[in-house]
Amino acid sequence: MSLTISTSTRIDDLRALRRGDTVEARRKDEVHYRGRVEETAPGLGVVWIRDSTAGHRAILHLDEYSIWRVAV
Repeated sequence: MSLTISTSTRIDDLRALRRGDTVEARRKDEVHYRGRVEETAPGLGVVWIRDSTAGHRAILHLDEYSIWRVAV
């Protein structure tokens, strides 16, 4: 799946995210997921989102994706 990249800021520390933030998960500058944050586990390097395209819950690992907060 490929979505258009939005204006956003890269998140290197998951503690900067809050429930309800809109984020994108990218690999090689290609957006794979976009949705709202439901939970974070900074110690594990993961964030759970509700994907806005498919509607399912997705777990995103910082070692697999770069996480970007989307400017709303």
